[in-house]
Amino acid sequence: MQSVKVFYQEQSEDCTIQLARISSRLKWLAFFRLLAFLMIFVPFFIFGLRSWVSLPVSLAALFVFFFLVKKHIQTERKQKETAIRKKLAEDELLALGHKFSQFKNGNEFADPDHFYSYDLDLFGEGSLFQFLDRTVSVGGKDKLANWLSSPDLTGKTIRVKQKAIHELSENNEWRLKFRVAGLLFEEDEQLHKEMLDWSANEIQLPKASLIKTLLWLVPLLTFAALVPALLGVSKIFVWTMVFVQWVLLVYFRKEVSFYFQYFGRKTALLDKYLSVLKIIETSDFKAENLAGLKQKTTRPEPAGRIVSGLKTWADRFEYRQNIIVMFLLNSLLLWDIRCMFHLWAWHRNNHEKLAAWLNVIAEFDAFVSLANYAANQPQFVYPEVVEDSFVYSAKELGHPLLESHKRVCNDFDISGWSKVMIITGANMAGKSTFLRTVGVNLVLSCAGAPVCAAGMRFTPVLLYTNMRTTDSLQKEESYFFAELKRIKRVLDLLEQGTPAFVILDEMLKGTNSVDKLNGSKALVEKLTHLKSVSLVATHDLKLSEMEHELPGKVVNRCFEIRIVNDEMIFDYKLSQGITQTMNATFLMRKMGII
Repeated sequence: MQSVKVFYQEQSEDCTIQLARISSRLKWLAFFRLLAFLMIFVPFFIFGLRSWVSLPVSLAALFVFFFLVKKHIQTERKQKETAIRKKLAEDELLALGHKFSQFKNGNEFADPDHFYSYDLDLFGEGSLFQFLDRTVSVGGKDKLANWLSSPDLTGKTIRVKQKAIHELSENNEWRLKFRVAGLLFEEDEQLHKEMLDWSANEIQLPKASLIKTLLWLVPLLTFAALVPALLGVSKIFVWTMVFVQWVLLVYFRKEVSFYFQYFGRKTALLDKYLSVLKIIETSDFKAENLAGLKQKTTRPEPAGRIVSGLKTWADRFEYRQNIIVMFLLNSLLLWDIRCMFHLWAWHRNNHEKLAAWLNVIAEFDAFVSLANYAANQPQFVYPEVVEDSFVYSAKELGHPLLESHKRVCNDFDISGWSKVMIITGANMAGKSTFLRTVGVNLVLSCAGAPVCAAGMRFTPVLLYTNMRTTDSLQKEESYFFAELKRIKRVLDLLEQGTPAFVILDEMLKGTNSVDKLNGSKALVEKLTHLKSVSLVATHDLKLSEMEHELPGKVVNRCFEIRIVNDEMIFDYKLSQGITQTMNATFLMRKMGII
């Protein structure tokens, strides 16, 4: 199987060659288009206005001109697609070199009050989200963020997601094609909200039955009035019908303006949705989740075909922005009113389906991001889901955001409810990184994604952390009070019967050492009576004595350091027992502080 790096390198090289060819072709098309345009008028100068040769040659040139215009538009689209494909390939090559600043960081989802996202750096610069995100839609970005911060903890759901991610991870070309189509137009939050409003709100069109009749009757009478005008009998009838059309346009001007504002200027976005839907509809999927999502877009009628109808009339509505075209079409065909009526009819019949189709696009979009991550990290594994009793057991568990040559992996195992693992170690020994490693891999597991491990079994469970509590001047909260609020929050959940995996880094940092130890011991003991599993990192070695006070409930692990030749040596390996070496005084002396 071709490596993902080779795939992206070949894509980048092929696109560079294609772009050069397309650029050359566009120049020739522009030249021949100009030539064809001139040939529309040249016959009349050469052969005269009345020659039988002039009109046929001019009409032929006009046909060729419009053909070349269409080809030019198609070629420009191909140029845009190729440029996007090249950019995406180059971005992935940077990602494979562990550079991610080119991707969205999801900072808008950062929430210090969230159960765990702030502590685990799920969002923001250098975050897990930035590491994963390859979404091409606002809905997909929101969906991915939701899967990370509020996952469905049902074992079946996670297994189904794993299969979907695995299937898409094996098809580099499909994922790239999907992303190229999705980036033909970059929507913003406002446009996305407007599209959802289309689905949620029902709009009215007063006198719809009358308009329907006028749309065929008035143009029919107008064209009938052209007959005596062309025969030289009288032009009064045709001018009367043109006047009637403009009177009707003025009469319905408010409705036309509303519908143009509601549907207009969205053809590029609709074209994007249409392209993505067609990719989904024309693909075959084996994974249950993906096949089910596809079915939502193909039954009872293909969504692509219905959205294509919407795009067609939205596109035609925008003809009114060309003054000459607008005048001709509204003088003969009640054009603006016609577009308004067809858009109203489309919305009446299909608006409730639109939100479901956008959700399908969003889910595929989120799946593509996680599948891209899986493809870029083929050494990562899909964890086994265990639901009958709690287990978190991993071999060679590492932090996925660390480069492989810098990453130190550890075996980790804790099973059964009401257990507490106390982790001691010197400053910089690796405690906090390890806690985040455990937490981040649990987040990935619950999202259905592969984890940074050689093997892993886990129980889906609510994750709750307290690692980076901050005080707040606005809320008039001290650091200590803010920390107590977070701890109280998780205890309330546990006492209400919600199981949780709890990660605490240096509890009760904002109080004196005696209170800190007594409070910490009381909290650990309480956790052993609730349906929870907890990791507690601390510098307080006395807390480790609880292993003897609560045997079978509390276990000790540590990160040890060695001081050799007046230098600290860190191995960042998790060991059994209690740390024997602390380094605060050593570091202060080393830095000349004391």
